[in-house]
Amino acid sequence: MKNIKIGLLIVMLFAATTASAQFKQEKPNVEYMLKIEAGYLHNVGNYGQQRVLSDGSTNPTTPNGYYLRDHEEAFGLNIVNGINISQDFFLGGGVGYSYCLPLYQGNRGVEPSHMAQVFVDMDYRPINATWAPMVGARLGGSYLINNNNYGNTMSPYIELYGGLNWFYDHAYQEMDRNYHSFFIEAGVVLQQQTVFIPVRVGWRL
Repeated sequence: MKNIKIGLLIVMLFAATTASAQFKQEKPNVEYMLKIEAGYLHNVGNYGQQRVLSDGSTNPTTPNGYYLRDHEEAFGLNIVNGINISQDFFLGGGVGYSYCLPLYQGNRGVEPSHMAQVFVDMDYRPINATWAPMVGARLGGSYLINNNNYGNTMSPYIELYGGLNWFYDHAYQEMDRNYHSFFIEAGVVLQQQTVFIPVRVGWRL
């Protein structure tokens, strides 16, 4: 009888160890993640000044970017690749494109602006819940690709944002793998001497 008890105990310990190893395998500390997001950016002001030449024109080679004073609205798309660390912190690199245009009658003669962004993206989700808040930041460069005299202009790209995630895949959530989610975010963006307020929707997968 004693040998049977010892045998059962060994079997139980082996089963528990196997289950624990399997559970740990199902929720790695580091995992690849892709974010795709699109949204609207509203121009709210400018943080720099254009360099004015003696003939009254502005200097297109200023290192701070192009002063987008006459472009009220923009629409953008970002694609970010990176890793999730301990299921709460994301670190990755991304590329983006923004189409910035005048909407009001007084600026109809102004050409739209095309901007490309390259940045490092970080975000943190502190709560393990179906609806979870997040905060994040992006830092990189913005490149103006207009065909006019103000094209080929670089500027810093800085963004701070916050948002809300909806983790729609409950099967993953029960395993503590909270990666699959839709989200909405808003914040503030500084690029090309211009301040934008972005509102975006996105998908983590």
